[in-house]
Amino acid sequence: MPRLLLKALLFCLWVAVCATPATYLRPAPAQAQMPVDLELVLAVDVSLSMDMEEQRLQREGYVLALRDGEVHKAITSGPHGRIAVTYMEWAGPPTQSVVIPWTIIDGPAAARAFADRLEGAAISRARMTSISAALQFSKGLLEASGVRGIRRVIDVSGDGPNNAGLPVAGIRDELVAAGIVINGLPIVLKGPRPSGMFDLNDLDRYYTDCVIGGTGAFMIPVRE
Repeated sequence: MPRLLLKALLFCLWVAVCATPATYLRPAPAQAQMPVDLELVLAVDVSLSMDMEEQRLQREGYVLALRDGEVHKAITSGPHGRIAVTYMEWAGPPTQSVVIPWTIIDGPAAARAFADRLEGAAISRARMTSISAALQFSKGLLEASGVRGIRRVIDVSGDGPNNAGLPVAGIRDELVAAGIVINGLPIVLKGPRPSGMFDLNDLDRYYTDCVIGGTGAFMIPVRE
């Protein structure tokens, strides 16, 4: 799983640094903001369906990715040589928590410092799974980032379908219309489960159909 999360983060960064500014650059606000190549929300599922082993593997994957030299190279390869990242955890509609606020990463030292903070943070757990509420919360984080990115991206990881709050596809469409890209990392470590409100055998297809969207969006299932 750590290698897959590393691969996903690299995909996200490579798309960002290879993007044509004329295609993705947003109009400058009235008050100048620091330009970055990417505004990235790491939105991580902490619902009770994820056991603690899965939670630790998920956290470890992001920590190792942010310590990886290939990720550092990708971060500094864009026009501005820096990105802004925040890490948040989510579960049901009332449960979203920022673990690490917006942080500028402009090289290996800053990336490793972010990873160290993340490694030392406690992992929360809560009931239900509301991808729609997580996306809405992430949109608010992007609007309040205080920077101006060539691309705005949300990476959503989770182990089940939206089972609380608003339908997710409509919220996804609203965010994509606002120029936000949503990537999906469906976690299917436990193998096939009976399909229902809380579990789906084809969670990867669900993420493809209902969760991800925007130019360059991708889905990578985490199977092992």
